[in-house]
Amino acid sequence: MLVQQYEDLINYLKVNGAHLNTVRPEYLLSLSDYNKFLKMNPKEENMKPKTLERVWPYLAMESWLTVFYQVLKIYYLNRVTPKSFKNLPGLPPAETGVEPNMTKSNVYSVPETILLKWLTFHYCKVNPMHPKVVTNFDADLQDGLVFAALIRSHYGNAQALADLKASVQYEEQVMFNAKRILEAVHEIGL
Repeated sequence: MLVQQYEDLINYLKVNGAHLNTVRPEYLLSLSDYNKFLKMNPKEENMKPKTLERVWPYLAMESWLTVFYQVLKIYYLNRVTPKSFKNLPGLPPAETGVEPNMTKSNVYSVPETILLKWLTFHYCKVNPMHPKVVTNFDADLQDGLVFAALIRSHYGNAQALADLKASVQYEEQVMFNAKRILEAVHEIGL
């Protein structure tokens, strides 16, 4: 059964270091398959059908995104090491060091702190009059300005980034910047 395959996948990822405590195998099913699962397992918690239809897309999307992020974290992010960071082209040697505070975080792993430092370097390189330290992958990246700085630092000025909103306060401005970032990514052929 599909639920068993998802459970095996989750267990395999957990054994390899993934943090998937909020993901249950049945949350990875489609809504119709989840309804079948509930009929076969009446002991499982059951939401009212209208609530389930409204909540399910968000629950399933969050579960799949969590699985995807954890796969990236355990299989790809572990390739980011202090040694590989020192060998990155375009970074001055003074910027490639790993400070002691980067290894002592109880929130971020060493590869994640290296990525934050890399993001900070490129943002400050492109915006020397408005330097900013990127300290998280949520709020600091939400306005799209760090992504724009990465594109400008590595590619140059993409036409799509010409009218980016520098001060973002509303959801519409966040979406405007996000659309411009996507256009720039397409423009440069990524």
